[in-house]
Amino acid sequence: MDIGLVSKLAHQVRTAIELIPKDKLPFPMADFPRASCGDATLLLGAFLSDNGFPSFLYVCGERGSHEDETWTTHAWLAAEGIAVDITADQFPDAPNKVIVTHDSQWHAQFNGKEAGTGDFRKWTGPGTHHLYQAYGLISEVLKVSQ
Repeated sequence: MDIGLVSKLAHQVRTAIELIPKDKLPFPMADFPRASCGDATLLLGAFLSDNGFPSFLYVCGERGSHEDETWTTHAWLAAEGIAVDITADQFPDAPNKVIVTHDSQWHAQFNGKEAGTGDFRKWTGPGTHHLYQAYGLISEVLKVSQ
């Protein structure tokens, strides 16, 4: 897998989302990147699939504890030992806002579990109907910037 190309595509999607006015994004992404990792991950998965990388899986993990109020969840993509994350900067300890790397030690602390396809169009988890419009907006932004 060409990790350089995956990184380029991930950065393009992140930039496209940042360029879309917040009021045009689906409500769950209104505070992007904060609390947007699930939807952003599935959008990124669709874009990677459309660009020749259909094997990415959605990974969801958690860290911390409820007792000391440090518990949190996070989602990202993974394939062939590569973690791809475009919302890492919602956490102050993230090494970068976009992470594309082999064997991410930062992601390992979330004890992630693969939860199916990374493409929202094939997702079997909770509803994704709101992501079709967001994907159209991302595609438009990327078309204009190329």
